[in-house]
Amino acid sequence: TAFHMAEWMKRTPRATRRLVALPLPLLATILLYAELVFSFGGLGDAYLTAKRGLAALSGSSTARLSNMTQCVDNHNECSRWSKAGECEANPGFMLRECMASCAQCESDACHDEQDECAQWAAAGECTANQHFMLTTCPYSCAVCRVNWKPECKRDSSMAPAATRGTVDAVFREAVERFPLLKPKVLSTQPWILLFDEFLTSDEADILLEQGGHKFERSLAGDGVTPVRTSSTSWCNVPKCLGHPLVQKVRSRIANITKVPWEYAEHLQVLKYEPGQFYREHHDQNSPRYSAWGPRLYTFFMYLSDVEEGGETAFTRLNLSVTPRKGSAIFWPSVLSEDPYKTDERTYHEASTVRRGIKYSANFWLHMYEFQTALTRGCDNSDYFQDDLLPTRLRAAKNR
Repeated sequence: TAFHMAEWMKRTPRATRRLVALPLPLLATILLYAELVFSFGGLGDAYLTAKRGLAALSGSSTARLSNMTQCVDNHNECSRWSKAGECEANPGFMLRECMASCAQCESDACHDEQDECAQWAAAGECTANQHFMLTTCPYSCAVCRVNWKPECKRDSSMAPAATRGTVDAVFREAVERFPLLKPKVLSTQPWILLFDEFLTSDEADILLEQGGHKFERSLAGDGVTPVRTSSTSWCNVPKCLGHPLVQKVRSRIANITKVPWEYAEHLQVLKYEPGQFYREHHDQNSPRYSAWGPRLYTFFMYLSDVEEGGETAFTRLNLSVTPRKGSAIFWPSVLSEDPYKTDERTYHEASTVRRGIKYSANFWLHMYEFQTALTRGCDNSDYFQDDLLPTRLRAAKNR
């Protein structure tokens, strides 16, 4: 009967899940109705037992709600800092001044819906019953700073495109395996590799023709900014995606980088007219726990010569590459010793074009599969992944 629910919720988490975690106000209403209906039916003792259980639940919840009001950030930038990884990188400051954004306590933004959440989490339920637990008990499951969207959770069988030490190995092997592309090492700390003859002149023309079908103002991050003034066209329509030359170039790059093409974003084609540029920036802007993980590599191809200007300048390496039709440069965005960490040395810029028009194209290659996640509606946000769960909460994984 309805008036047994409170005790049932306390004693049997699995039954609770079947009740879809009724909110306490609704449960209280049900119990009040039950009191009116059954108080004359000789069931008073059972009802009083349930009522005491509800009172215990309500008291505990009231205490938790009170604590939530004290869990706040002391700076307006806390949320942004947290998303940038500062909770881990700068814990002395962040865990004190940004308690809510760093999930140091239950807050309005992230809290458990049930008082038993900590108990269930300790029993391994965060793994055994993910959908219920991650939506009902995000704080106890330690997933406050990510989104729960099952279709954006990576398949456990999906292999990462890089592990410790493999980034450097990819570049070393590329120099040895592709002599016909005329590789030239511009730097090894970090690796910057130039292929003098990556595309033929005809291949460059076809890529431009197929990919350059709709140029629009380039974005930096998620919006238009004065730091980037070029135009962009994406190879994201069937005519371009299915073109034999596009597929051939995509396969060539996958062979060099050892990253499956499904892990790459769509080909981006760029147009720089005189006076246009892209100021210093870094290509790695994808969260670790996004569906596709960090951007590992940039493979950048020149589709035209430029009369003057338009160099690709690695601003922290005092290194500059002059655009030449058919050539390509290849560099990492992450560290070889930890491919989830950004390599700050590969900041770069597209220098101002002074004369002529610069056409170029690039692929960004990720740690995990990009193409399928994109079709599922995933965006460049952190989503729950299995390795987010602390070890102490994984006890029931194989249960």
